[in-house]
Amino acid sequence: MLIELSKLEGMPVGALEEGALAGRVWKVLVAPDELKVVGLAVRTGRLSWLWPKILVVAFVDVVDIDKNGVAVKSRESLTEPDEIVRLKEILKYKFSLLGLPAVSKSGERLGRVTDALAETDTGALSRLYVRKFLDSRVFERAQVVKMNYKKVVLEVEGGRRVKARKEAPLSVKAAETVEAA
Repeated sequence: MLIELSKLEGMPVGALEEGALAGRVWKVLVAPDELKVVGLAVRTGRLSWLWPKILVVAFVDVVDIDKNGVAVKSRESLTEPDEIVRLKEILKYKFSLLGLPAVSKSGERLGRVTDALAETDTGALSRLYVRKFLDSRVFERAQVVKMNYKKVVLEVEGGRRVKARKEAPLSVKAAETVEAA
């Protein structure tokens, strides 16, 4: 199943063994060199909106993701960010795929990443949604040439143009696609 990364943020995280809410997804942690979701940063605690305690969960420890939330085996799956080196690095650089500048191989500015689709089983990114003012495009994973902490480089040929709607971010189901000329 595919899920939009923008929809993950704010979702409840439930611990199956305890049968309780463990927190809410604060940030989706994407490894730019692997083009995949490698973990989730979770706000925990009773007053998480006021004094948030941020813990992380590796994506391999996520049992299930659906429209209602994220399930992990137990609260012990949530760890301090310092315990998982890869996730600590992503948090250190304050990397966020959403809002990342997108450019073509020739250096042309395409806009910013507004959303992405990821496989719920593996975390692999399958599509990127890029918007620049009124121009919106959808890029498949194969069109990603390079991604780092500062930008994503895309192969422009074959990118589908999407007719922008008022609601944001773009959704696969809510957008009409028009083949690029």
